[in-house]
Amino acid sequence: MRTQGKEILEQTISSGTPLLLIVWHGRMIVPVWQMRRRGIVAMVSRHQDGEMVSRLVEQLGYRTVRGSSTRGGTAAALELLEDMRAGKIGAMICDGPRGPIYEMKPGTAFLAREANATIIPVAFAARRKWQFHSWDRFQVPKPFSRVHLIWGDPIPPAAASETVEDLTLRLEGILNELTARADEITTD
Repeated sequence: MRTQGKEILEQTISSGTPLLLIVWHGRMIVPVWQMRRRGIVAMVSRHQDGEMVSRLVEQLGYRTVRGSSTRGGTAAALELLEDMRAGKIGAMICDGPRGPIYEMKPGTAFLAREANATIIPVAFAARRKWQFHSWDRFQVPKPFSRVHLIWGDPIPPAAASETVEDLTLRLEGILNELTARADEITTD
């Protein structure tokens, strides 16, 4: 595994500022593993696949709040917001629970604005992987594959003049660029 940006992530965590980690649905497995046992609070959907994800991440030391853009999202966002304001690191899968792939839902930007949080995007790519035939093209690295995990530059809290819609589009672009960079590095 090759990791980029981890030192900046650790500096941001040490600063004590509210922090939200963001990742695409199909690219969550490596960052989830990398950040295990740190008391992160993750928003996980109430859908059937969310139950499996919730059980898995809780075994890895995460706490979950259950909700998504289609079911229970407001209550889950408020609970996550409260946790972030209390000093916990938040984590969101931005295109779930059912896509479209790599298209950010506005809840991410809303939560980040309300928490006045710094945002750190994360992406990974693996040279050899299993890729599911699901809407998110979920990826699992094959054993002994070269994996690149990239923690993006911290995105400071949004300006008061930036709308949720504008922040959503900006974050989507940043996360897509980071994902493309991970894919490019892996194919080199």
